[in-house]
Amino acid sequence: MTGKELLGYQRQAIINAGMNPDDPSGVYYRPMELLTRQQTNWMDHFTRLGKMQEYEINLSGGSQRTKYYSSISYHDNEGVFYGVDFQKMQARINADHELNNQWKTGVRINAGYMYGEDVPMQDLYYANPAFAGITILPWTPAYNEDGSHNTLIPENSNNNPRATAIYDEQWEKQYRFNGSFYLEYKPIKGLTLKTTNAAELNFTEGRRYWSLEASNDAAGYPVLQTSTMKYQYLTTSNTATYEGLWDKHNYRLLLGQEASHRYSNEFYHSSQNLNPDIPHHISGNSTNDVAYSEGTETLMSFFGILDYSYDSRYYLQASARYDASSKFGKNNQWGLFWSVGLSWNAHNEAFLKDVDWIQMLKVRASYGINGNNNISNYRQYGLYSSTVYNGITGMIPSSPANDDLSWEKNKSWNAGIDFTFFKKLSGSIDFYTRTTDDMLLYKNLSGTSGFGSALQNIGSMRNTGIELQMDYKVIENKDWLWEVGFNIAHNKSKILELAGDEMMSYSNDSRIKHIVGEQMFTFYLKDYYGVNPVNGEALWVTEDGSLSNDYNQAAWIKAGSPEPKYTGGINTSLTWKDLTLSIVGEFKGGNKVFIVENRYLQSDGNQMSMNQAKSLLNYWQKPGDTGCNPKPVAGNSSNSYSFSSDRFIEDGDYFRIKDITLSYNVPSKWLSRAGIGSLKVYGSALNLFTFHDVNFWDPERGVDGMGYGVYPQTKTFVIGLDLSF
Repeated sequence: MTGKELLGYQRQAIINAGMNPDDPSGVYYRPMELLTRQQTNWMDHFTRLGKMQEYEINLSGGSQRTKYYSSISYHDNEGVFYGVDFQKMQARINADHELNNQWKTGVRINAGYMYGEDVPMQDLYYANPAFAGITILPWTPAYNEDGSHNTLIPENSNNNPRATAIYDEQWEKQYRFNGSFYLEYKPIKGLTLKTTNAAELNFTEGRRYWSLEASNDAAGYPVLQTSTMKYQYLTTSNTATYEGLWDKHNYRLLLGQEASHRYSNEFYHSSQNLNPDIPHHISGNSTNDVAYSEGTETLMSFFGILDYSYDSRYYLQASARYDASSKFGKNNQWGLFWSVGLSWNAHNEAFLKDVDWIQMLKVRASYGINGNNNISNYRQYGLYSSTVYNGITGMIPSSPANDDLSWEKNKSWNAGIDFTFFKKLSGSIDFYTRTTDDMLLYKNLSGTSGFGSALQNIGSMRNTGIELQMDYKVIENKDWLWEVGFNIAHNKSKILELAGDEMMSYSNDSRIKHIVGEQMFTFYLKDYYGVNPVNGEALWVTEDGSLSNDYNQAAWIKAGSPEPKYTGGINTSLTWKDLTLSIVGEFKGGNKVFIVENRYLQSDGNQMSMNQAKSLLNYWQKPGDTGCNPKPVAGNSSNSYSFSSDRFIEDGDYFRIKDITLSYNVPSKWLSRAGIGSLKVYGSALNLFTFHDVNFWDPERGVDGMGYGVYPQTKTFVIGLDLSF
């Protein structure tokens, strides 16, 4: 709201509470004089026009036996919020060399350095400009009389994100190396032996320093947090491949072994009550907290693949792998996974070869089982955590051991058709079903066990879906080419079983549940009915279907799912000689989103120290008003703004113009005299516009439909140049 809108709203809320907004001694004093003060649009104050620049140079060449490619790039991005900046430098070298007709070797090396400065852009945090920008009162001054940034902002816990961006430090540096080496040997015709060994190394250091200048901290001393992290990922892959062609039979058999090892450690150091003249962890400064952690993970795999085709018409692919993960219990570390696929190139059959309008028609089907081990390390063991009891620090069991913890298994089948007709229309249609068994979920335990929950293989879920992709050449001649494309996908998940339970919470958030018979994610919330047209109070639907103004009597209901019913995109490209215009759009629909920020932005008078959403101006004012928000009452305690209400559930449908690019390839005849191979100039507009009805700036809220306080989507305009010699 603007200052005028907010003041009018708050004054009415104070009157509705039976108080006088012009009483200086009242709990809520909101005189009209507030509008004579300097008004601040805090979101404008915290944002700027971001800038991005990127450069890359690459060089490739070689000889008959040696090929190489090298590149170096630089990326610099200044974010739309003050204090958000990112730089990256990267270098790459690829080289392959044939020693002789039997031996070949090569390396891949990629090294990079990244530096990022940030402000707290997560959760509803006072120093998060995305949240503070919509909640700080408009009549709160942005600057002090001496021109310095105002940090005396009680409604934002005396934090000013602009001051945070200037005076506080929050940065991270990453040094990355990724390299691999392979050696290939062909002892006889058709047989290839190959070993590939790779290492990924990452060293990260971070620093966060809360200065005295950035906030009105009553303690009056800075705080420093630093961390370092080391990560290494080692892999070795060794394969033997035999392939050949006999008459119309083409085959390839691959047998292999792979092993990987991950290791990481992290050191965290926190100091409080620092001397601001010595902002480091050194003797004489008070050090309050030191933490260290490390983890390791290994994976061993044996696998085989068979590819077979007959006469370019019939194809078979089969695979099997035997994997062991250190993340699982000693009784179930190994898992056997396999797949088989069949396809038929019908267009190569004799009875279709003379059908001119069919250029390609392939029918395919597959079935397979794969495994998932995407969980944290050491969950199979009985773990301990630190605690303080009666002033004494000790260790207590925090989770029970599970020697039977094992792979989550996905059993899926797929059937599809690929086609090209009339030399213009091409596309594919896919149908699939995937059943997940032995899901890795945390199950609540009886309090008598001494534990709250434990990770177990429980439950099953099914996903079914269809995917369609179509591309059509509208015009194709000497000077013109116009192509359009469309894709859409539908997926429906359904939880089949939860080890006897009907419902489980998702990630310890009571607002989202796993419910048998429902989709993977289901909002489970209090049933908000609307406004009582008689007195403007919020009404709730009770278990027996009656209405009540008592929030505690409200029924819990399934309020939809954040999972979309469909996702897709549309694209078109129009080329005239060397000029090309391309447009890409994306869409999503059928999903629900939960606008968590509205707990504060539509508080019906509860949050008198915060700005409010403009949509709240549509509130109840007289008997008979319907389709509006409850009447505002200063200090409102009716829970009409509850976090656990479906009042803030909205349809997440949107259509976004993702990319518009206009490019021009300069004709080669104009470049040859200058020794230039090719030159392309282009301009792009990214995320240009999004059509949606969500009462917030971005309809995308993450996989759980709730992601709040996040860095929003930004419009980006790009001018680029591609040049080669």
